[in-house]
Amino acid sequence: MNYVMLIGRTGREPEIKNTPSGSKVVTLSLGVDRKGKDGKKETDWIDCTSWGKTADVVEQYVKKGEKVCVCGSLQTRTWQGQDGQNRKAYFVLVDRVELLGAPKPQNNEQSGDVPFEV
Repeated sequence: MNYVMLIGRTGREPEIKNTPSGSKVVTLSLGVDRKGKDGKKETDWIDCTSWGKTADVVEQYVKKGEKVCVCGSLQTRTWQGQDGQNRKAYFVLVDRVELLGAPKPQNNEQSGDVPFEV
């Protein structure tokens, strides 16, 4: 079973792109703390990618520094670098995101139906 759940803070604003077919894809970098050597806190930066409704929620509500929980599957991306060497990167393909802090109203919204989970 390939299932990943991470809690952390976003390290930068989510990056939004549209594919030529019109699909939206949103990527973010999630800082996740763990115990390192000698019990000191270390942060791993995990790339996360979302599509569809999940991408819409991330685009609208997730900002730099937000604490979020992402759930999905671990995926690999492979390519050949300019030097001819094969490269591999891991990322989480997000199918669910939960906002773990109080949402900040945008565009002068006072309240309303704010999705905390997708």
